[in-house]
Amino acid sequence: MSLNHHIQAKTATDEVLGKFKRTEWKCANGLGQDFYRVGISADFPSPDAAFYDPTNKIIVSFEFKPPTESKRGILTGVGQCIAYLQNSDISYLIAPRMLEDYPLGEYLTSLYANQLYEKIPAGLILYENDNPSQMTLAQNVAKYQKASSKPKLPKVERFWAKHQDLPIPLFHLILHYYYLKKTDMISGDPFAECWRGSMISPTVLDDFRTVPIYDLSGKEILTLGTKKPMTYLEKVIPNLKGSIIERREKLEQKIDPTRNGNTSYNSIKKNLVSFIKSMQMIDSEGGLTESGVKLYHLGLVNGASSKIFTDYFTKELLTIGHHLDVIFDFDTLMRKTAGADVKEILSVMEIEYECKGYIKRNPNRKQSDESRVEFLKYERIIWKALELIDDEYNVQWKRITEVCSLPDL
Repeated sequence: MSLNHHIQAKTATDEVLGKFKRTEWKCANGLGQDFYRVGISADFPSPDAAFYDPTNKIIVSFEFKPPTESKRGILTGVGQCIAYLQNSDISYLIAPRMLEDYPLGEYLTSLYANQLYEKIPAGLILYENDNPSQMTLAQNVAKYQKASSKPKLPKVERFWAKHQDLPIPLFHLILHYYYLKKTDMISGDPFAECWRGSMISPTVLDDFRTVPIYDLSGKEILTLGTKKPMTYLEKVIPNLKGSIIERREKLEQKIDPTRNGNTSYNSIKKNLVSFIKSMQMIDSEGGLTESGVKLYHLGLVNGASSKIFTDYFTKELLTIGHHLDVIFDFDTLMRKTAGADVKEILSVMEIEYECKGYIKRNPNRKQSDESRVEFLKYERIIWKALELIDDEYNVQWKRITEVCSLPDL
């Protein structure tokens, strides 16, 4: 996806969500005001965007087609929206009003009105070619009734890949274990195998030592922010109390992949695997995707710290991981509030994201809670590491344009 295509899709999707939130539009059965944007999993078929209604447990999927699309591509989009109904409750096609001199909007409106309306819950949204934010709900979905009593839930909560201090070489190392599972070299949970084999010491229950993590070439993996050796359990082990036997039992509970509940292992796995799923490198069933295989091999051949692997990781993060959307919003707010403190800007941005439905509103959130992780804390760390922003938080659009212009994997 080109940078221009991505921005167009974001502009259109933001406007659609805004119209529902402001009740300018109403989805089937009057739904829309409670929508918020959620992430997209790698499961086939995968839409361009999705909204979720937590009250009615309804997922709405969207397929965006640019003005440069072919007629065949537009018809493919109609079919895609029908296919999305396997995993969604409602779907919409977002299409340009014109394709060069062809009145596409008239054709699609007639098609949806005569062939799809009241038959399947699929709707049509048309936008002006020169301004994707100018749009019309050309054909809405008729009164909707859920086909199943079992509610659908979003497989990815945040619409962007929520980053949690994952160095790029460690990202590649984790992919390596998923590739081993895909090729039947290992069995069981790939992340658990990576955890035991590479992320903690095999003798940690005996000597209570943390060890650095190494990539596939034997190079020490460093954190993105501090550039110190990446280790796990460095804060857990010193806080263990009691005799050696008691400390060992407590530590074993915290690192055991087979144990349920709030353990160190489960917390780390949730954060890292959720990010990799949001990048669509693995699907909801834990299988390595086609994109995951390609990116893994790129790192295997060139090195997990190589420029080409880093650049393609960056491209996937920006586009598939939707960090470009967040950076665009951050940059817009920075320009509007030039000279303001970054923390203040981020606080405003978080509130705006909640109000606009870009993240789920948390009514219990306390602004004064110092233990709460700052909004976009880890995203900002990786943006700096990838040179997407500088030390003054200025967005480096030249760098972004270059990596988004790379050929597809």
